[in-house]
Amino acid sequence: MVKIVDWFKFSVVALRPFQWYKNFVVFLALVFSGNLFSLDKLFLSFLAFLSFCFVSSLNYVVNDFVDKKRDLLDPVKRLRPFASGRLGVFSFWFLVLFSGVLGFSLALFLPFSFFVVVLVFFVLSQLYNFGLKNVPLVDVFLVSVNFVLRAVSGAFAVSVWVSPWLVFGVFFLALFLVMNKRLGELVVLKDKAVKHKAVLKFYSPPLVSRLRILFLLLLIVFYGLYCFFCPFRFFFITLPVVFFAVFRYYALCAEPFFAEHPERLFFDLRLLLALFLWLLLVLFSVYLFP
Repeated sequence: MVKIVDWFKFSVVALRPFQWYKNFVVFLALVFSGNLFSLDKLFLSFLAFLSFCFVSSLNYVVNDFVDKKRDLLDPVKRLRPFASGRLGVFSFWFLVLFSGVLGFSLALFLPFSFFVVVLVFFVLSQLYNFGLKNVPLVDVFLVSVNFVLRAVSGAFAVSVWVSPWLVFGVFFLALFLVMNKRLGELVVLKDKAVKHKAVLKFYSPPLVSRLRILFLLLLIVFYGLYCFFCPFRFFFITLPVVFFAVFRYYALCAEPFFAEHPERLFFDLRLLLALFLWLLLVLFSVYLFP
């Protein structure tokens, strides 16, 4: 019984549900199209969210199994179920089938265009897992494109249009987050960085620092363009909160541990308050005074 409980616990960890927050991007199209309180569209968005959660878990399982030897070099990743030896080949195939069947089955209940996006997301993730993650810049662009696919899929799920300014904003937000993670890996792993990720030999802290500033500025530019070209008269009031949030994130990433593990930043009270205030202002400008 104890072994079964342990196996279940490590299997859940391998699926990385704590990373599912990335899939909330799926709800952007629902919120910004003014359909948040439409129960049928909300249900479709929730199905889309669950589909991406399980397909994301499928990608994480494959990635962790492929990288289990390299993960041993990282002080945190070496504790992952496959790297630590707590899960083996049988568990790998079981989790692949479990997450894959659930993720793609849920996608079949949504428009075909959504299913195609999920399939492209999966294919790009596997190209990343099995080679492209070792190609400099392509690695970070692929991760960022997957964020864009999440956002676009949300629009397909509820059959609405999504602003290109918002799509570009999501893209550069993802690039900014990934560059912060790369910087954290370089600083934390130091000489072991290249053994952990071969692509890190093409990056250096000065280069990554400059790129993350560039992507931060582009994020602000495109979000600002969305604010002033979107159909909502008062949406620009969200700009100061976004400025504070991204610069707060930038400052916190001076601590390499946070940069390498961005999900830990959700424990920062100021960042959480900024996110909550942003959501309130979005609801105010989109639903109360559109």
